[in-house]
Amino acid sequence: MKKVAKSSKSLKFLITDIGVMKLNWFKFLPLSACLLLCIFPRNAMALESHDEVQESTKVFTEINREPKTRIPSSLLQRSQAIAILTNVTQGGFIFGVRRGDGVILIRKPNGGWSNPAFITITGGSFGLQAGARSSDVILVFPSQTALKTVLSGAFEFGGSVSGTAGPVGEQPVESLEGFNGDKVYTYSRSEGLFGGVTLEGSDLDDDDGLNKEFYGQPITATQIFQRSSMQAPVVVDSLKQVLQQAEAGIR
Repeated sequence: MKKVAKSSKSLKFLITDIGVMKLNWFKFLPLSACLLLCIFPRNAMALESHDEVQESTKVFTEINREPKTRIPSSLLQRSQAIAILTNVTQGGFIFGVRRGDGVILIRKPNGGWSNPAFITITGGSFGLQAGARSSDVILVFPSQTALKTVLSGAFEFGGSVSGTAGPVGEQPVESLEGFNGDKVYTYSRSEGLFGGVTLEGSDLDDDDGLNKEFYGQPITATQIFQRSSMQAPVVVDSLKQVLQQAEAGIR
């Protein structure tokens, strides 16, 4: 009997000790979380804006690698801005809707590329259409006129600006004399099935949320382009590099 009582007493203390350990663990859990945040700062964690820049880099590289969609380097050299839209989803039956995200960069006075501003594309359509499609789209702005329309917030395909399929492959672009001031060249690749895919009726707008996340402050596309000395996360370096390589004809 004494032996059994002693064992019961030991078990009681063991359970008590386990309970104290649990309480201590939960007590210090917030401190542990703080330490983890110190070791892995927010900038090191996955951010949607960083993912969008990486996806834009991937999309531009893959589209420009294919002979059927390759943007002539001579056109890129003379372009005033370039927008890369990823996962532009369009679908519907009779009435269609369109939504996508991306980045836009402009040509700086020194000939290089600016830091990116985040944008969205939205729109709708009506007509004989059925199914769904996800597309990646590159917009090349050969003139300042179309770019100013974007920055003014009045950009609409088929309205203020006309979008047309751009020249592909190694086709040279000898001059800008054939470029209308309101023209934007489009390059795309798609998956899925959709009758009559078009960007007509689509609007480009600032993505205020991603701009704020990426730069750590509320900021517009115009402000991003005006502040040439503003620091950007290093993830943008790869995007600028692939644009410069494409201009030089390096695939």
